[in-house]
Amino acid sequence: MTPASGVAYTAGVDGLTILGLAALLFILAFVVVRSERHRRRWIVLLVPVPLVVLVVRWAIYRQAWLETGLALALAAFSFALWWIAIGRRLPPPEDTIRVWTKDDPF
Repeated sequence: MTPASGVAYTAGVDGLTILGLAALLFILAFVVVRSERHRRRWIVLLVPVPLVVLVVRWAIYRQAWLETGLALALAAFSFALWWIAIGRRLPPPEDTIRVWTKDDPF
């Protein structure tokens, strides 16, 4: 049902939801990129896949496809800026865990 003006009612876009989802997706991309190369498959299976399923289910439930798309675009843009400014200069993640023993404490 349209109002008297003839323009259909559309709900406003929730800015806080967009920022929260964008931050979540940015952190997700950061975790995947900074994970070790030989452990990346497990990281992708344990973190992003369930998170993407939850975000899609949330978007279906709330009918918030516009917010989800805008958050994805904002996260991708933010991550691209981070990668250009800082990410390329970081050393690659590597396994630097060392076990201390009595003979070799450091």
